[in-house]
Formats: sequence, structure tokens, C-alpha cells
Amino acid sequence: MLLVGVWSGTNGCGTSGTGGQQAPGAAPLRGFGIDVDQAISARVPQVHLQTCGTWGCAEQDVPLLIAGPTSTAPCPGASTGPDAVACGPVQLQGPGPGYGYAPVPQLTLGPVTVTVTTPADAPMPISAEIRVQPHLICPNPDAEQSACADGTPQARLRIAADGTVNQAA
Repeated sequence: MLLVGVWSGTNGCGTSGTGGQQAPGAAPLRGFGIDVDQAISARVPQVHLQTCGTWGCAEQDVPLLIAGPTSTAPCPGASTGPDAVACGPVQLQGPGPGYGYAPVPQLTLGPVTVTVTTPADAPMPISAEIRVQPHLICPNPDAEQSACADGTPQARLRIAADGTVNQAA
């Protein structure tokens, strides 16, 4: 169950991990979600992210996890066999896309220059600089964007199988 909590927190939106819907009462964090193509996720365990905007620059190392297949966990107790009640999803080890989250508290809705690199000893070298436009994420996913007074700036980056980096929708 701990992995589900880690998984849901990585996009900064407090999502439940199922369908990408935000959990009730969860507040989004300012920052960048990072998705890594499954074909290279095992070779990109970490990236270094430098973000620069009108507010200055921030740098951090971002560990990337692999979202392996999921299954359901049985509830504790006497319920076993084919009629056992499932209590919730668990993440299994195995191949899958990579993901991570880099909180950037000073992030605004203004354009940002993002530099993404891997450590010198990384199995797959990545070095990219892109211009990113953060979006407003509403605490209430059902709210109209124009009525989102308490929104939080976020952006999502995608590292493709060839190592290129772009802004994801």
C-alpha cells in the first residue's frame, strides 16, 4: 500500500492513482511531473532538473521510479480463495513507464527554461533544454479553469524512448 501512496504523490496533484483523478481535499504542489517512456525507464533512474523563470532558478536531483504492473491485494483476515475481497491496488515490480515529481515552490504561470540531464555514469545519457509553459491545476478537478482562484502552477515533462524531452499535455 505504501507504493500506491508514493505513486499518487508523484504528480503533485494528490491523485488516487486510478484514472488520474485528484483525491478529495488534496492540494496540488507547484512543480514538474516527469514521465519516462517504458522502453528506457530502467536506464534512467534519476535526472537533474534545473528550472529558471522570472523568479530565479532552482536545481534538484529527481529520483525516477518505475510504474510496474498493478494487482489487487486481498483484505487481511480469513477471506481467501476465489471469493476473497480485494482491499486495494498494489504495485508489482516489473517493466513499466518511469515517473517522478520535482516540487518547485517558486514556480509561476510564466514561461520557464528547463534543463534536464542525467548523471555522468547514467546508463542512458540525457541532456536537453526546453522552454515550458506551466498550466494552472485546480484543487477541485471539476471546477472551470476560469473559476480556479486557488489553482497551482504545474507542468509535465516527457522523456521519449530516444532521450528527447518535451512538455506533455
